[in-house]
Parts: sequence; structure tokens; C-alpha cells
Amino acid sequence: MHPLSIFPQLFFLELIAPLLLRLSVGLFVIYLGKERVQKTYNWSAIIYIISGILLVLGFYTQIAVIVAILIIGFDFFTEKKIASISKEKRMLYIMVGVILLSLLFTGPGFLAFDLPL
Repeated sequence: MHPLSIFPQLFFLELIAPLLLRLSVGLFVIYLGKERVQKTYNWSAIIYIISGILLVLGFYTQIAVIVAILIIGFDFFTEKKIASISKEKRMLYIMVGVILLSLLFTGPGFLAFDLPL
């Protein structure tokens, strides 16, 4: 039984939400990695791009999420120390972190290479 909802017939699509979150955050992490390549942060760029590809494919999603949370958090705090961050960029980092945490707990969703145990 589902709680009261305006469109309860849409609950059969509940695995699509993690898929959309995983794809959007994965593409964003890949974009951040491409930015790091242009700034010659090679080790950081490689980690960003690998974890972003793993997120998009849904392969080892929880490991990729943990790595992405760590590296985005590290970049956020080092960038915050060096210079002031705009409110929009701060909110973007927070929203990406929350999405990554939700993927850590809910799993990769539909169309992923992760197999349930």
C-alpha cells in the first residue's frame, strides 16, 4: 500500500529516479574532471573522470559514490580555504553531495551493471 498520493499509478517507475540522479551527477562529475584537465590537476581529473564514468554506467556505484563524495568534498574545502565561493557554487556542491549520498543508500536504480546480492 502506498501513502496518499495524487498520482499513485506512477509508483511503478520508482527505479527511474535513481537512474536520472545517477546519470545527471555522473555527467556533472565527468564535466568537473574535464575542467581539471584544463587546469592541469591531472591526478584529480583522472579520479573525477573514472568515478563519473562508473556512475554513468552504474558499475560499482557505491564505490564510485564514495570516491566522488570524498574528492568533491576535498575540492570544496580547499577551494573555500583559498578563495571565497559564490553562494550558487556552494549550493551546487551541497546538492551534488546530497544526491551522491542518496545514491549511496538507494543504489544505482534501473539500467545499471551493479548486480544485487
